[in-house]
Amino acid sequence: MARKNRDADWSTNDAAESRPAEPCWLCGRPLGKTVDRFHPIPKSRGGRETVAVHPICRETIDANFTASELVRHAEAGTPLTDNETVARFVKWVSNKPADFHSATKTGR
Repeated sequence: MARKNRDADWSTNDAAESRPAEPCWLCGRPLGKTVDRFHPIPKSRGGRETVAVHPICRETIDANFTASELVRHAEAGTPLTDNETVARFVKWVSNKPADFHSATKTGR
């Protein structure tokens, strides 16, 4: 009878850790342990695609844009960093670690 290999997970975990981290859709930093899935075009407006973002980046987007504004940005093809507040946020967060989190100021 064959013996069970209880340590089979060690090889798959090492492969996942050695893979380069996916970049955040908003700030471009590598993603950490906690990842939010964000709809660039809100589901309420017909959006189906999701992108990976840091929780702090998601909070910044939610604090600075309404659903209508997100749709306008997507239709025009303009990046969210054209907004001065978001551009300052991206510049500020660029040197922070992947799992950094801080309170987000409301921007609207």
